[in-house]
Amino acid sequence: MHRDSQVMKRNLLLILILALLAGLAFWLARDKGKGTTLSDYEGSFAVPDTTIIGQIHVVDRDGRTLKLDRKNGYWEVNERYPVEPRIMEEMLETVSQLEVKFIPPSSMIPNIIKSLGAHGRRVEVSDLEGKVLKTYYVGGVSPEGTGTYFMMEGSNQPFVVSMKYFHGSVSVRFFMDEKDWRDRSLFPMSARDIVSYKMEYPRDRDKSFSITRQPDGTFDVQPFYDLTPRTTRTLVQDRPANLLDQLKKLRIEGYENENPERDSISRTLPFCVVYVTTRDSAERIMTFHSIIPHDTDGAILLDQMGRPLPVERYHVNANTGDFMMVQHQPVSKIFWSYDMFFK
Repeated sequence: MHRDSQVMKRNLLLILILALLAGLAFWLARDKGKGTTLSDYEGSFAVPDTTIIGQIHVVDRDGRTLKLDRKNGYWEVNERYPVEPRIMEEMLETVSQLEVKFIPPSSMIPNIIKSLGAHGRRVEVSDLEGKVLKTYYVGGVSPEGTGTYFMMEGSNQPFVVSMKYFHGSVSVRFFMDEKDWRDRSLFPMSARDIVSYKMEYPRDRDKSFSITRQPDGTFDVQPFYDLTPRTTRTLVQDRPANLLDQLKKLRIEGYENENPERDSISRTLPFCVVYVTTRDSAERIMTFHSIIPHDTDGAILLDQMGRPLPVERYHVNANTGDFMMVQHQPVSKIFWSYDMFFK
């Protein structure tokens, strides 16, 4: 009887040990699916608090570099141009919401590491003091199409990573072309800083005008050309202010500094030329060239009445060195004429 009791106790102990082992195996398998069986460092790619980020530096295997630096109130790309705010918000959203989906099978790891070494992009995230917070490599999309291969620098363990509320490969957020990061503002200045605004219409000289901000904050509006008769009507002070307020809202469609026809387009008679002078005496000159709708053979497209189709876009040549494209509908809001300021 005593012997049977001992056997029963041993069996219960074995059952308990097996249950504990089964439970441990379950938790390890679950954690492996979450990518947490390795060190916290190796699988922790996100920087949740984006307010502490001062720089994001991306380098690809072709030697191209993307450097994003936080300045006083804005971000700068490659120490040259302000960054488009909306795009920078997406980048900060990305680096703050990275999360591991799973650890890829061990059989795939050698090829993933090889691919990361050949085609991956190195991402370094630093804080406001220049201290490096994260350094990792971003690779291609995983086979199921919803994750991206990531690997922390100094580690040999790749992960499949995704982003909260985002479907697809987050690698598309780490694009390298500088011009795609640049601020899209056509007139990157505040209306209150503008002291002079001139609009010249070479084909309609009587519509051209000049706005000057007076020391007391009021505006004076005069014809652009000296030979244009001056109106005797009363100036409505709100109208120059309303026009200047429109400038900050205008966005370009894209930069076309490499357009092979830039020089020939710039030599044609423009639709208009805008001259803006700010308080720091900087002058921005924007020359608008109409893009006339043509067919593939170069013939001007006509409507049913035989008239040329309306202009939908303009090339804009700036004295800053940029050649841009803008859409007619938004920029037409600044195509005022001299008589529109008076009642």
